[in-house]
Order: sequence, then structure tokens, then C-alpha cells
Amino acid sequence: MTEPNDRPTITLRDGRTATVRLLRPTDVEPFAAYLTGLSERTRGFYGPHAFDRATAEGLCAATEAERTRRYVAVLEDGTPEAQIIGYIILTRNLSPGDVARYASHGPTLDVERCAAFAPSVADAFQEQGIGTQMGQHVLAYARDWGLRQVILMGGVQSRNVRGRRMYERLGFRKVGEFETVRNGAPLGNLDMICEV
Repeated sequence: MTEPNDRPTITLRDGRTATVRLLRPTDVEPFAAYLTGLSERTRGFYGPHAFDRATAEGLCAATEAERTRRYVAVLEDGTPEAQIIGYIILTRNLSPGDVARYASHGPTLDVERCAAFAPSVADAFQEQGIGTQMGQHVLAYARDWGLRQVILMGGVQSRNVRGRRMYERLGFRKVGEFETVRNGAPLGNLDMICEV
């Protein structure tokens, strides 16, 4: 998979910058540090895969997957080591659960032109606009990739107020509600979609 021709830069509130690009096979060390460094709270909101070194190695080795793109925001701080501060999955591999929920509460998904979206930001860099800025670039890439709809992978937890606000800023709108169970207790979730 080739990288987008542009290498957009996002700006943190403190003036530092980060580059948004595709995850690379050479990113194992910084990506493992990113995944293992996420707090339990952040992990509780984000769950498409495990948060360990083996997962980082596997995902970095699978960067040529045709239907999934993994974007990272790499802090530009003048050091040779990359520090990943944000990560977004954009995949055309929609889960059967997501497809079934949308079939029940709409709108109809064009599964050939739809992808699931799953963003996360390192704890130390949250509330700095990174997710929104990264999301804007990734949604632009989604349009270039021929997509017309982007849904949230597994929805968003109702209690994740910051996440919901970010999705709304990116143009996502609520289309349904559903419940899951976590630690024996019901957990409210929302399905949201963005027309790109």
C-alpha cells in the first residue's frame, strides 16, 4: 500500500507538530510503546484489538492489507525515535455485528463503499485536538479511497462524552442506540455515521 502523497501536519495546543501517515513495518517499537502505554481508562473506550507488543508486531507486519489502513500521528520533536501519539483504523472489513445493527435501525449501509473508523489518542496528548485533526485527514483519505460512508467500529460508549463530541465535530451523526455488557453490567452505546 502506498502512502498518501501529502503528509499532513497537525498542530498541538503547545505549538508542537505531528505528521499523519500510514503505519509502517518499521514502526514496531514506537507502536508497541503507544499501545502498551494507553491507560486502563483509554483502553476501556477503545477495543478493536489487544494492547501488547505481539499485537504491534502483527499489525506492523500487516501494513499491506488491501482493505484496512492504519494511520498514526508521529510527534515531530527533533529526535530520531518516532513517538506515536495518535492512531486510527479505517477498514472496509465491517463486522457482522455492525452491519446487523445498521440493518435494524438504519441507515442502509453501502457495504462496498463503507468503512469502519476507530481512533485513539495517547493519554498525555488527549484534549489537544489531535483526534479531530487526524480524523479530518483520515476522512479525506476515505473519500479518495472511494468510500461514501464511515461508521464507528463497534459504536461509541454513551459515557464517552469527549469521544462523542469529537465524532460530531467530524460530521458523524447518531443513528441508533444499543447495549452491551461489560463486567456483568449493561453499557449503553451509540451507532454514528459520517457521509463522506
